[in-house]
Amino acid sequence: MAAGNKGDQVYEQLRQDILNGVLSPGQSLSAIDVGTRFSASRTPVRQAFLRLEGEGLVTLIDRQGARVSPISIKSVRDLFELRILLESAATRMVAEAVAQDAAVRGQFEDVTAGFETIAEEEPSEARRDRFYALAERYDQAVITHTRNAQLARSIADLRPHTERLRNIAHSRPDRMDVSLSEHLSICRAILAGDGAAAAEACTEHLAQTQKTILDAVINPQGSALAIDLVTA
Repeated sequence: MAAGNKGDQVYEQLRQDILNGVLSPGQSLSAIDVGTRFSASRTPVRQAFLRLEGEGLVTLIDRQGARVSPISIKSVRDLFELRILLESAATRMVAEAVAQDAAVRGQFEDVTAGFETIAEEEPSEARRDRFYALAERYDQAVITHTRNAQLARSIADLRPHTERLRNIAHSRPDRMDVSLSEHLSICRAILAGDGAAAAEACTEHLAQTQKTILDAVINPQGSALAIDLVTA
């Protein structure tokens, strides 16, 4: 296999392992161990590390490998402060787009109907998976239909860091139904063409998500994940 293709394979798998929490914040990644795992030479492993460093997911350790970037309480607060600024503006723009474009409106009607269906279902793992898949579809629709390309790109660039924290928020069993209600509030405001209400609902959703994550970090007893992996 060419070095480029092998480098892509190493990068994609390590990236998924970091985002899914398989590789813990602060965990060391030996270039030798990673090479052995993927039957890869030093060059593709180095290429993968450089790409992950570019996304802020690892820091390089000279000649030794890399270290998974830590998650701190400050980094959580910084991320959500920025997300609130960006995503509230984006939802405001999307509400305007829905009022002007029937195709965009149709997409958000479908997403809203999906959330409403899930809200009527009995709790189950399948229901949980459908909700989070639909929430991802909602997020992508907001990015796609934000009229400001720089804003859309900035939100998309934060996605890897958002995904890392999502597992922590998901670890609180009661969070899903609250998040479902919050997403419905945002979508209904968007469909009503009420940009101010959509932005306000988005801000509330992100503030509550941040609170859930910080609570899980500070008080991990109620979490289904080993939150002690997150550094203070």
